[in-house]
Amino acid sequence: MYVAQERRAYILRILQQRGSIRSSALARELGVTDETIRTDLVDMQAQGLLQRVHGGARYILPTPGSDSSPRPDCQLAALAAQHIEPGMSIYLDSDPLALVFVSQLGEKPCTLLTNSPELLTTLCATPLPHRIICLGGELDKDCGVLDSQAALDSLSGGHRPDAALLIPPALRSDVAAYRHPLRTTWARTATETAGKTILMVPALALQAHAPHIFPLPGGCTIITENNLPPGFTHPRLELIPYISAEDLQQNTGFDY
Repeated sequence: MYVAQERRAYILRILQQRGSIRSSALARELGVTDETIRTDLVDMQAQGLLQRVHGGARYILPTPGSDSSPRPDCQLAALAAQHIEPGMSIYLDSDPLALVFVSQLGEKPCTLLTNSPELLTTLCATPLPHRIICLGGELDKDCGVLDSQAALDSLSGGHRPDAALLIPPALRSDVAAYRHPLRTTWARTATETAGKTILMVPALALQAHAPHIFPLPGGCTIITENNLPPGFTHPRLELIPYISAEDLQQNTGFDY
């Protein structure tokens, strides 16, 4: 049984991934009543995390320039953005949470590299001072990214990133994992060519499994919502927890 904090973190992540969901489906997935889900959605709407619609809810991205500090996803993204300097080029993983990261860059001009049509569509409508580069290729409908060998090769050539922002759906102490092999290939290539790698990891990913893995690179930074599980160690990782979803307090240590 999920406690309220875990349940709402789950709802938020599902909405980030799917865009919208029905309340009845959430109740079934979480094993709780419709009334419990209704209460969760009301409270989360009050926090600006979602918009309630008839029969469910939809995810809303933070508005650039607005006060989004109470939002857990923005807290996570704000810490990741602290590792970015003006003028850097950043490879963005094809996950909607990457758009939250971009919203936290503010007026810090950067070059954003992506092969996600979904991210490109939103970035083109975002009034921020960033250069946007579509890495190109043919659309792979199974995982929703553009892909070609030339585009992949560009990460080690003319579009070599200063930083790679990865948002893997599953993470263990020694590997990141994705549900589709193509996303794994792009993530691995980005980490091999980037000057630094930042992994923005919702807490649910620390409990998840995905079949396509690659070893974590040396010197990467993991940013996650809560304390990491016991035994989660790696000699070259900078581990940065930030808050719990309920108390919204900066957390400076680990409770192993």
